[in-house]
Amino acid sequence: MKIRFNIGRKIGFGFSILIILTIVVFALTYRTLGTARVINTKINDIYNPSVSSLEQLKSTVLRSRTLVNMWAFVQSREDTKEKMTLVKLIDEEIPTIKYSTDSLSVHWTEGERRQKIAIYRELDRLTEMYSTVQSSLRDMQSYDDPMTRFEMSEYAEEDGLIFQQAVIVLDALNGLINEQKSNVTQDSITMIASFNTLESYLRNLGIALLLLGLIIAYFTVLSITKPVLQLKTVLLGLGKGKFPESALVPTGDEIGQMSVALEQLVSSLRRTTQFAYEVGNGNFDTEYEPLSDEDELGTSLLVMRDGLKEYAVERQRNEQDLERKVDERTREVVKQKNRIEKQNKRQQELLENIRASIRYAKRLQDNILPSEEYIRRVLPNSFIFFKPKDIVSGDFYFVQHFGEKVVIACVDCTGHGVPGAFMSLVSHNSLKHAISRNLDLNPAKILRDLSDLSAEALNRQDADGGGRDGMDIGLCIYDQNAEELEYCGAFNPLYIIRHGKLLITAPDKITIASIEGDNKEFTRHKIALEKGDMVYLFSDGYPDQFGGSKGRKFMYPAFRKLLVESSELPLRQQRQKLSTTFDAWRSGPNGILEQVDDILVIGIRHESA
Repeated sequence: MKIRFNIGRKIGFGFSILIILTIVVFALTYRTLGTARVINTKINDIYNPSVSSLEQLKSTVLRSRTLVNMWAFVQSREDTKEKMTLVKLIDEEIPTIKYSTDSLSVHWTEGERRQKIAIYRELDRLTEMYSTVQSSLRDMQSYDDPMTRFEMSEYAEEDGLIFQQAVIVLDALNGLINEQKSNVTQDSITMIASFNTLESYLRNLGIALLLLGLIIAYFTVLSITKPVLQLKTVLLGLGKGKFPESALVPTGDEIGQMSVALEQLVSSLRRTTQFAYEVGNGNFDTEYEPLSDEDELGTSLLVMRDGLKEYAVERQRNEQDLERKVDERTREVVKQKNRIEKQNKRQQELLENIRASIRYAKRLQDNILPSEEYIRRVLPNSFIFFKPKDIVSGDFYFVQHFGEKVVIACVDCTGHGVPGAFMSLVSHNSLKHAISRNLDLNPAKILRDLSDLSAEALNRQDADGGGRDGMDIGLCIYDQNAEELEYCGAFNPLYIIRHGKLLITAPDKITIASIEGDNKEFTRHKIALEKGDMVYLFSDGYPDQFGGSKGRKFMYPAFRKLLVESSELPLRQQRQKLSTTFDAWRSGPNGILEQVDDILVIGIRHESA
């Protein structure tokens, strides 16, 4: 039985793959964590305690060797502290340590346990030597016997039997300790390697999840959007009386069923059209079967055929009447034609008036922008990359000098095109008014007054009044002689590139002309400039542009990288690089993408006065 791959199954299949990959990620993580827990348990519960126990045994051997030497060479009573300590070491501490080591050695390898048994044998020989010394010198009188003292010196002297046996025990202990430490190191390396492997798996699976999710989403949307658009095209054509040139290709989903139904409809309409054509040509004997009892069009055509057939019989008798009716209908058609031509003419005139209005709005907007000559005179070391989306723009730049200082603003009004242009005129007027109110050129006060003036101009008296229109702005007061820059911003940041490093001054998150921002104050930033600093103000149009091989946004990280790479170039070349990069980004595999917003970038290089 053939499985229908409908839309629900397509979406379910895509999500199933993503869920399976997610389960794989969780399984790998769980397995790695389980391995890590086992290794960590071995290190903490076996290897480290084993090393500690063996080190303790080693320390006990060293202490006992020292104490037995004192027993052999220092004449003392049997109840002295040193002798009592040695007895305690031999009778209590060494057995206790051995017991602890035995409980841990259950988890050792066979070779390690054999090493332990060999150490115990050598340790027993050593304690037997201790016992020989203890029994030979058990009281004060024993030390007076020259033969006894001579025999004990053979045991306890520096290179004597006890020393040599102790060395054997210590060397064996060191070897076993090193093996336990090596086990810790190897298991730690294994655990780290497992985590590294998990990290690699997670990274690769994460990338695979992202790519697969995008691919599944793309093909799912494509499998739905393309057939729907095809159906839409056919329906629009049918609405205009045009049949599709090619047959619809059905798929196995619900849209495919719609395609089959539409294809049946097209076929029926073709047959009905052909019947109407034959009837119109006078072939009244043409056979035709309505689609169903409810087919009003087919029934009407049959009635029309019968009526025309009767009419043909009576045509001779009613010829004059027919000619009269034709003339009336012809005159009506001519009237309708004239009416349509007049409407088309009015629409052309209206369109031309709109275009003329937009061109006039362009001239008005150009008048508010400072001229290139003025900018070269006030800011000789600067460039402006300005690329409106439409004829008119919602972005504009402002440059005006006041004595030794220059006011520079990069403004992004709500919208673009004609609405944006209207906002830019309101905003420009409000900005000039706000500056005239604050001749001390305090940027924070200028933005505060700009917000109030713009809200007043837009008749925004409460939070619901005047819509959501407003602007983002980056405002700078540049004093070249003082080598200082003051900055205030509303959503538009300030970038300074100094010696190849990017310094970002964040704006306030306050919308100009917003009632919600009435009680908020803008932050005033004072920045000391250094020779060669590149200062940038910009709107969000450049980073938000779609393009590239995948049709994505340019984004701020790529924009910042472009500015840093271009900052050392001459200003004219910087502007050219911004332009060529923007055009190249828009030129994707499917052609040049539409510009989504107005583009404005202002660059200023500070040179000492």
